[in-house]
Amino acid sequence: MIGQLLVATRAISQEQLDKALQEQRRTGALLGDVLVSMKYLTQEGLAKALAQEARVPFASLDGVGPDPRATGLVPESLARRGMFVAVSRSATRLKVAQANPFDVVAVDELQRTIEMPVEVVCAPKDAITRLLERSYGAGTGNRLQPLVDEGLAGLNQPYQDVAIEDSPVVRLIEVMIEDAVRAGATDLHLEPEEKVIRVRHRLDGILAHVETLPKELQPPIVSRLKVMAGLDISEQRLPQEGRITQVVAGRPVDFRVSTFPTVFGEKVAIRILEKDKLIRGLEDLGLNRRNLALFQDLLARSRGIVLVTGPTGAGQTTTLYSALNVLGGREKNIMTVEDPVEYEFPTIRQTQVRPRAGLTFATAIRSLLRQDPDVIMIGEIRDPETAQLAVRAALSGVLVFTTLHTQDSPGAVPRLMDMGVEPYLLASAMAGVVAQRLVRLVCTHCKAAVTYPPEILAKVNLTPADGVTFYKGQGCEHCGQTGYHGRVGVFEILMVDAGIHELIRDRADSRRIKDGAVRSGFKSLLDDALSKAVLGHTTLDEVLRVSYE
Repeated sequence: MIGQLLVATRAISQEQLDKALQEQRRTGALLGDVLVSMKYLTQEGLAKALAQEARVPFASLDGVGPDPRATGLVPESLARRGMFVAVSRSATRLKVAQANPFDVVAVDELQRTIEMPVEVVCAPKDAITRLLERSYGAGTGNRLQPLVDEGLAGLNQPYQDVAIEDSPVVRLIEVMIEDAVRAGATDLHLEPEEKVIRVRHRLDGILAHVETLPKELQPPIVSRLKVMAGLDISEQRLPQEGRITQVVAGRPVDFRVSTFPTVFGEKVAIRILEKDKLIRGLEDLGLNRRNLALFQDLLARSRGIVLVTGPTGAGQTTTLYSALNVLGGREKNIMTVEDPVEYEFPTIRQTQVRPRAGLTFATAIRSLLRQDPDVIMIGEIRDPETAQLAVRAALSGVLVFTTLHTQDSPGAVPRLMDMGVEPYLLASAMAGVVAQRLVRLVCTHCKAAVTYPPEILAKVNLTPADGVTFYKGQGCEHCGQTGYHGRVGVFEILMVDAGIHELIRDRADSRRIKDGAVRSGFKSLLDDALSKAVLGHTTLDEVLRVSYE
């Protein structure tokens, strides 16, 4: 009995228990609730006792915020009725915090509803109530509104309040950042308009409106973010860039902060960089079996230049960092030149370019070659000098990884020639080109077969007679009604074999290079994207979007 346990642990006295039992008989309430209402026990003390009696872990929920991927599984009515809240979700189970761990009926009903094992921890009832309100309230605004009101009320206080850690503006920013991370956003945008500040998240590559904030809060919000990122709060006419490292939901997260002046004030864009998303196993990038073997062959080279191409935001940095992670740094001297350094490796020497100080990609590469490198990663080829130095580094016996903005992998060859690289040097230096895009994954919770008209199928060389089944998400609470959840890469890899080598020496254009590669088994971005759509991983709409990017 919980009462006897509390007395035995001296949480309450026998006299207090007797009075509480008398009150319980009168009201019919649970004994624990009676003890709390009579102020003999705190909510936390009760939860610890219940956890001990039920032999489940105790959780205070301090610092725990809503996890949309977890709460999205649980109907609000069931959560409130059972007085539990989803805390986190893994691939195999859902973790919930429950006020009364002896209410196994509620947990059984939840397991039947979500068809997934449930792990229970016991938490204080008031903490669960607060988290329920934050999880099922009317969007982020419901959580932000009290802080917005406090911030507006404090605007007449000294401007330096942005440095006070417990000020409303500081807490408002913390909540906005935490919500963006928990939602799985890659970017958080604070966009000034004439009368409001618009808050948007980039989710699965698409910007989505989250909230609007009062215009009056723009100066303290921007100033606080500048303080956090080490920027000059007095400079409002020029763009600035900085970084923030913060622990969110128990894990360290890096934020890259960029400010930009507009007619309505400074816009702030915050790139969210999480290690587990930025560095992946090669198998998790989206490479099919053939492309994975080709990419591993490129990684095994001791010399040559490997280009990763695609538009901004196509995942090239993730691919390069994942490759460096595979290569490691214990037996090889791996050095990078980046702008910016998005993730720091302990065994790799990384350099941030500083053009104002005279440290450009070109000047850094010249010095790197005197550091006896085995592998060099160059963040991006932006100018002819960098291109020529990268090629010469590859010819000198170094494996060079870099990025270039081209539409496809064959297009990288004439692009480098346009930058002044001689064809005979390029042919000898180039090992391969990886082109990539990101496509959105179909939400598995609302996935359903769809039929496309013949004119759409014709764009990917199919007809209704081919009998190919495609899928599309119908929109549900798990995917925010978008029909998509998550992204994966689609790839094409051009290997420079003897035939491609000769075409490069002959100054062939991208069409001739692609035709030559196809004869050797080359598969295009469209081929890879279409295969993922046929498997039901993405939609035909995403395939067409990639093919026209």
